[in-house]
Amino acid sequence: MPDIAYLQIIAFLGGFIQGLTGFGVMLIALPLMAFFIDIKIAIPLIILFGMVINLMLLFQLSGHFEPRKWLPLLAASFPGIPVGIYIHKSVSQRPLEIIVGVVLIITSANTWLRFRPKKALGRFWASVSGFAAGCLAGSIGASGPPVVIYTSLQPWTKSEIKATLVAFFMINGLGVVLFYFFHGFFTVQILQLFGWCLLPLVLGELAGSLLYGHINDESYRRAVLCLLCLLGLLMLLKG
Repeated sequence: MPDIAYLQIIAFLGGFIQGLTGFGVMLIALPLMAFFIDIKIAIPLIILFGMVINLMLLFQLSGHFEPRKWLPLLAASFPGIPVGIYIHKSVSQRPLEIIVGVVLIITSANTWLRFRPKKALGRFWASVSGFAAGCLAGSIGASGPPVVIYTSLQPWTKSEIKATLVAFFMINGLGVVLFYFFHGFFTVQILQLFGWCLLPLVLGELAGSLLYGHINDESYRRAVLCLLCLLGLLMLLKG
């Protein structure tokens, strides 16, 4: 059994970041947990983390969910998944990760410089972002970047952005959990580790949500852009 204390600290950090921004538990927890446990154990464990945090966020943001914002993203992601699977079989994963990393860094830098978008992106860009998310989910297992970029470019409030992210990742995550469950990926060891990490995870989410309640829309958007840039750098390093 790995040192539980390290995993609990990582769970707290992942919960804090996702509680603050609405995404990022996989970004923070996966590379850190890979130092202590096998990646095939870490991935199902963090998927469970994401479901717990998103359930909590669903209650906290219950008055801010607007289907017209997240449903087009979700609908467009489904046809992108088989395309992504084809890409996964045909193209090496490393060039894809490098391309995604460059796009993330350029987009976050550009958004930071002009910072306040004046005009909302239309349904076309929602479809493009959702389809790209599906392609990335099928090819490299990371659907988040296009959705985070799309929401960060919208002139929405922090609650609208966060609620859209949570709704999208919650429904996508539920499908992944069901897939993992029916294929027996949630072993006794993973469930034991999940039990040990659950309290720190919840405390981290509550701490992140508490800080979220004390920052304004501009500070929240900057936090999302910083995390987006970090994700891009990690993608480049991995690629």
